[in-house]
Amino acid sequence: MQDIYTSLMAHNGAAIIVGTLFVVLTTIAVVLRLITNWSTKAKYGWGEACLIIAQALYYAQYAVQMHGIIEGRKMKSMMDPHLTTYLRAVYIGGEFYFPQIFFTNMSILFLYRRLFPVQSFKRCTTILMAAHGLWVIPAIVAETAMCSPPSVLWEAPLLIPEKCFFYSSFFITVCSVELFLDICVLALPLFYVSRLKLAWTRKAELMFIFLLGGLVVITGIIRIIKSAEAGVQAIDFVLDILWLDVHAGIAILCACLPTYRPLIVKSAAFLSSQGSKLFSSRGSSAANSSGKSGNSGSTGSKALSDGTIGSGGGGYKKYEKFGSVDEVQLVGLPSGPDRV
Repeated sequence: MQDIYTSLMAHNGAAIIVGTLFVVLTTIAVVLRLITNWSTKAKYGWGEACLIIAQALYYAQYAVQMHGIIEGRKMKSMMDPHLTTYLRAVYIGGEFYFPQIFFTNMSILFLYRRLFPVQSFKRCTTILMAAHGLWVIPAIVAETAMCSPPSVLWEAPLLIPEKCFFYSSFFITVCSVELFLDICVLALPLFYVSRLKLAWTRKAELMFIFLLGGLVVITGIIRIIKSAEAGVQAIDFVLDILWLDVHAGIAILCACLPTYRPLIVKSAAFLSSQGSKLFSSRGSSAANSSGKSGNSGSTGSKALSDGTIGSGGGGYKKYEKFGSVDEVQLVGLPSGPDRV
């Protein structure tokens, strides 16, 4: 493992680019989820509240970390005062991580409760919520009290071996527990989706969306491997920042993805109707110029007015009630207890 100075000089640019990229991506993802709720007239609930809190914590973490990296890369040696600013930012930024992951996973679990109105499923989500609480509280306490006093980390780095606990062991343990909880959250809906009475293509689509959450687990494993080394007390701070941003950012993206289908369907219907209007208008103009009655234009107008995609003929789906309960609940999921 490289020392603090060497690693920061080698990876600060990548950390800034990756962090900024995921701030943009997560912002777009959260806004789209809120727009989807609004467009489908779905109620805003605890899931959305937790997601907004998680995103706010992500912003705060990003701001502190970027400040620390930008200041830290100005240092010329391990005795440079900029090291103090960098290590203080590392400590403060770390305080945001566990609450941010907690609220992101809470957002996913609350979303699950809305998508799967089944009593046994709700019991499972309640157990997972409690497990997350039992994980996050000790993690925050330990992260805060890693050194005695905490200021030793940035004011007297040479005293870290005496005044701080073996952080890499804590890091590996707490992140491993988090990954186990992530796997539980990821696996929970797959069993219920497999029992839905849907076409296999739709079922595969839903499973694929939920399985994208596996990227959270993969990036979490990479983060542990890249940041920590057995027998070394500290972790590689800048690599941890880089992979933390990827890991937490993908978690927010995965919290939003399952909600987009109504917005995608509605957007597709709108684009299709605009395309139909364009082609029918061209057909009408061509017919008028040749002395015909313009029936193609009226046919196109009629097709648009009855809510179908395209014109004439059977087999076109009516896109009505985009905000219906069935649409929000992954289409056709029974609302009775355990009727999956």
